[in-house]
Amino acid sequence: MARIQSSSQNHYLVILCGGTGPRLWPLSRADFPKQFLKINSQYSLLQNTVIRSKKVVPSENIFIVSNESYLSTIKKQIGTLIPLKNILTEPEKKNTTAAIIFASTYINSLHPNPIITTLPSDHHISQVDKFVSSIKQSGLTASKSNKIVTIGIKPTSPNPSYGYIVPNTLFVEKPDVESAAKLIKMGALWNSGIYTFSYQTLLSELATHQKDIFNLSKLIQNQPTDKITIKNFFHQVPSISIDVAISEKSKNLTTILANFTWSDIGEWKTIYKLISPKLNTNTKLDSNTNFLEINSSGCLISSNKNKLVGLVGVTGLAVIDTPDALLVCHLQDSFQVRDLITKIVKDKRIDNYFLKSYEPKKSN
Repeated sequence: MARIQSSSQNHYLVILCGGTGPRLWPLSRADFPKQFLKINSQYSLLQNTVIRSKKVVPSENIFIVSNESYLSTIKKQIGTLIPLKNILTEPEKKNTTAAIIFASTYINSLHPNPIITTLPSDHHISQVDKFVSSIKQSGLTASKSNKIVTIGIKPTSPNPSYGYIVPNTLFVEKPDVESAAKLIKMGALWNSGIYTFSYQTLLSELATHQKDIFNLSKLIQNQPTDKITIKNFFHQVPSISIDVAISEKSKNLTTILANFTWSDIGEWKTIYKLISPKLNTNTKLDSNTNFLEINSSGCLISSNKNKLVGLVGVTGLAVIDTPDALLVCHLQDSFQVRDLITKIVKDKRIDNYFLKSYEPKKSN
């Protein structure tokens, strides 16, 4: 396999923007998920991701891949940050493997032999200059080594919502708490979900570990812009994450330890830690929230500006109130909100409490 020289000209960033954010219910809904929300910022998570990405590569080298149902919202939020033609839409939601193949193949059809970094649209990252340096280093490493480059995060707790990487040894996607603790003792890092690779390396890994998906990918390799072909590919490809499809199986991963501050905005506990000035403080999600407390601590509260929340004798709760739904859970258990959403969507009488927003939201 020929080695490819990496530069900002042939380095492309693909922002994955198709998730539904179930663990941040009831604010995050299937038709307006968390990446479009403004959380502790004047910009949405997606907007912040694009703004960071523009510091790594030129705007024309940044692509967004998402479900076609989100196209209008993305256009409103992105404006002129990147060319609108760089927003690629999936006809079906089929997880990250399909999205990455689709976007990477499309980019390769325009710019042969690219180096591609894929990254989620819903993470919080500070120390942006260090993030920029890490992504550029990933691009250079991927071009010189023909490996898939991951960025690992030093863990602060055994969180079951993350994947874990023991560098050059092992990758485990979302283990239970006990297994995660054992992995951390082995020197494991959190998987940031940021991958960098050459297009040829992606195809090689698919051919090795996912032969059926590789064969399906030939459909869009031959006709990368044909809408009928793309629809046919998405209809047939299995729904599987890139972590499970390749990362857990590959012997061709290398890891860079992040030196920037990173947080996966995946659950209410994470958000509490992000915005709370100190532990055990009662913290409101935004300035509209009003609450009073007696003998209560360590809670995260969000409510409509016309509603007062009272807390008496409680500790470590998320109290997230919207006009049509209320979530009360221990912050420590907030990763289980996903299980609650599974119950909601299985019941046709109440599935709209997740599938539909309670009111139109402004996105700018």
